Amino acid sequence: MIQFYLNGKLCEVDHFYSDLMLSDYIRKELCLTGTKVVCAEGDCGACTILCLNPLKDNAFFAINSCITPLPTVHGMHILTIESLENNDTLHPAQESILKNHATQCGFCTPGFAMSLAGLCEKKISKKENIVSVKECKNYLTGNLCRCTGLDSLVKAGQSMEIKRETSLKERYHTLSIENELLTICSKDLLIESENLICFIPTSYEKALDFLALNPDAIIMANATDLGVMQNKRNLKLKKFLSLHLIKESYDLINDHGLVKIGSKVSINSFRNFLEVHCQEYARYLNIFASPQIKNSATVVGNIANASPIGDNAPVLLSLDAELEIISNGQQRREKLSDFFINYKKTSLGQGEIIKNIQFNLPQNRILKFVKSSVRKDLDISTINLAFNIKLSGEQVEDALIAAGGVAPIPLRLKRTENFLIGTDISKINLEDLCEIALKEFEPISDIRGSSSYRRVLFKNKLKRTLGELR
Repeated sequence: MIQFYLNGKLCEVDHFYSDLMLSDYIRKELCLTGTKVVCAEGDCGACTILCLNPLKDNAFFAINSCITPLPTVHGMHILTIESLENNDTLHPAQESILKNHATQCGFCTPGFAMSLAGLCEKKISKKENIVSVKECKNYLTGNLCRCTGLDSLVKAGQSMEIKRETSLKERYHTLSIENELLTICSKDLLIESENLICFIPTSYEKALDFLALNPDAIIMANATDLGVMQNKRNLKLKKFLSLHLIKESYDLINDHGLVKIGSKVSINSFRNFLEVHCQEYARYLNIFASPQIKNSATVVGNIANASPIGDNAPVLLSLDAELEIISNGQQRREKLSDFFINYKKTSLGQGEIIKNIQFNLPQNRILKFVKSSVRKDLDISTINLAFNIKLSGEQVEDALIAAGGVAPIPLRLKRTENFLIGTDISKINLEDLCEIALKEFEPISDIRGSSSYRRVLFKNKLKRTLGELR
């Protein structure tokens, strides 16, 4: 039986409902219709709810409920828009939206309120009362339908009376609930229904045992891609393995400069880590999807998805990252540059799990990470480039360059690297460099750009980035 807390009350869900998305269960079975569903892709934010994972950072954070399979919230604590009101008093986010006339049709307003409530939770935890314009805009990036009302929504976020509010965590997440959730999270769960088989283990060993018997099972990180495919492409998740009860999978370790990113480390957790250890990478991730997606999507999942336009792959290729891959009784390491084989195809075999991604923090090197997309925020890359260069005086001592969106797989541009090594950075012939680089791949064409457009865009970005170093 799937168990989780919803607005401070225990929900025990029969396996019959296990193939539903969280938003569908909340709306249709529990009749909590304040949570809306519009795009069913995790883009519009109308379905935003707050989630607390007792194995992670023990704080409420915003996620999209429309692409969250119900089994993946087993052991979690969920808050919906109905939880915000407190004894007939509106939450500061709701009250401020009302006072600042920050609504349009109103359909997406619950999502805005939940996103601002998440911001309020963060501010309360830090004992801060002032909200900046930048913070409001960042937290509302994942809530669309704001074209004529963003200014009033930002004003609403800034004018929230945070200092008079008790945190939602304090109101709902009691010690007894915390202990009960930890007990739930300490036990494996096998779901077997007419439409779905799902296993949620508490260790990698048990996960591998399940995969050995069920090699066709999908390994699920947080379904930010699979959820969309189920909603929009009629993908039926008939058998999957969720890793969210494996405490070890949330490990993000810095071992004397060797970074290890566990299989369930979210993009946002990684970005917060990078703010201290690699600011250029953190800056690059600032425009990776919405806050709701960043709170759910994982670094390992982004790599395992093997998209040619995935944002993390070129950067990690330029950092010479390795994967630690485990299977029943075995463990191996593989260079990320050897992992991608063809479009959406990797070297990961049946019965194998990516346990972590590893790379050494760059020291005394020049890093430049570039993403080009139609929109700045909340958009898929057209191309992306990553430069990791070491200089000795003016001479290029070492260079690692990678690109995405230019071929069926993310690529290391090794001939371009070799051209640079040993060259005086101030005397690089950029036209010759571009000619070599453009021979290393054949760009793809899709709705974001034709092959010829990508070649021109790549050339301009390459010349501009390296030109800045001269």
